[in-house]
This record gives sequence, C-alpha cells and structure tokens, in this order.
Amino acid sequence: MKTLVLGSEGFIGKPFCNYLKSMGKEVVGLDIKYPGHYDLRYEYLDLEDVEAVYFLAWDVGGAKYLYEEDTQLYQLNWNIKLLSNIMPQLQTARVPFLFASSQLAGKPDTAYGVTKRLGEVWTSLIGGTYLRLWNVYGTLEEPSKRSHVISDFVYSAVRTGKIEMMTTGEERRQFVYIDDVFRAFHVAMKKKLNGTYDVTNSRWVSIIDVARIIAKETGAEIICGKETRASVHTPVTFQLPHWTPVVSLEEGLKNMIERARNE
Repeated sequence: MKTLVLGSEGFIGKPFCNYLKSMGKEVVGLDIKYPGHYDLRYEYLDLEDVEAVYFLAWDVGGAKYLYEEDTQLYQLNWNIKLLSNIMPQLQTARVPFLFASSQLAGKPDTAYGVTKRLGEVWTSLIGGTYLRLWNVYGTLEEPSKRSHVISDFVYSAVRTGKIEMMTTGEERRQFVYIDDVFRAFHVAMKKKLNGTYDVTNSRWVSIIDVARIIAKETGAEIICGKETRASVHTPVTFQLPHWTPVVSLEEGLKNMIERARNE
C-alpha cells in the first residue's frame, strides 16, 4: 500500500516525503514542480492501492506573499480550483486523508485564510482529518517573494552577516518546527481525529526576538525596518491530543543555521 503526498516538492511536502520513507513507507508524490507538471487543479488521481493521502498542495508563501493585495484573486482562484478537483476524488475513493490547514483559517480576512477554511469544511463533510498549522519553520528556502521570514533571516545572517528586516519586528507569532509537524500528521491520521486541532508550540514570540536568537548564534547585525505589522491573534482552539512539540525555537533555529553553514 502506498502513501500519496500532494504537493510533494513544497515547503512541507519535500521533507515530509523523506520522513515517510524513513518510516519504511512507499511514497508517491505529485507536484506541479515535477517534469510533466502535475497540476493538481486538473490532475486525475490514481488512488488504487493508496492507504493514505496527505493534501499539502496549495498556492502559498510567506507573509510578504500571502498578504500582498495584488495576489489575493490569484490565490483565491488557484486554491478553489485545487479543492474542486481533489476533494470529490477523495470522497469517491473514500481513502483516509489529511488536509493541512492553517491558523489563518480562524481569521479568514485573506484569500489564503478563506480558502483554508473552505478546505476544512469540505474535509469535515467527507470524513477527512485536518490540522491547523501555526507558522511552520525548519525548511531552508532561497530568498524570494514566497520564502518565509525565518529562512530569510537565517540565510541573510549566514551569507551576509546581517539580518535586514522589512518591519520593526514587534509583531508576534507562534511557531512550530517542521519535525514536530510530521509527528503531528502521524498522530492525527493514526487516531483518525475529527474536529479542529492546532499544531503549535503555544509560545508567543516577536519577530525581533527571532532575529535576536539568530544574531546571537551567528554574530549577525540586525537592521530593523520601518514598517509595522499587526500580530495575528487567532485563538488556539484545541491543542492536538496525544502530541507535544519537542523542538524548542532556539534548538530549531540552531539546526537551520548549521544546515545553512554546511551549504
């Protein structure tokens, strides 16, 4: 029996496939980045002999992409088409699946939050499992419009000796290390959990404090921006049962810094 990962080349998907393989799973991945361009807005899924599906594919990026005014309609259109193609196929096949949602589904004031909430509702209606992930970090991404803030900080600190911030850094977030997310996926699918569950370390931390931790480890200079950004105070609904995060923010950042230096 195979495990199917939709979005297998993504921020979470690529390392998650490696995690599943390390557990002895036979993994099949589909991603638009593959040769042949598996566009999951239109792709037919071969679900024969598939024991579980992880729905990670999404039009997504860091805050500088998610909140940009010019990308809202594009995100809305892309992600609704993705849901409209994938969800009916999962319903027909009745294969166990997990939909990766976000804490922003609890604050649907962006195209990203609205479509993630729609994905949650659809998942519930057809008997799937979903988890709300809070600001996942741990993957290194080349800096771009879509890359995430922690990866940007780590690369900047290691490569240039500086951390140049877009904002003053006063906005606060809750983070969760990517290895802890993988364990959360495993628990949620094994327990066949229904309902809304949050995957977070439950620690509020400012972006400037994240920069300070990285600067302490690398000796980098912090250069604050002038833009202010609001903290996203969506409530933690229910912490995922049978799961506890084990990687602290400090430990997770050290891991990323070491990998960036090795590169």
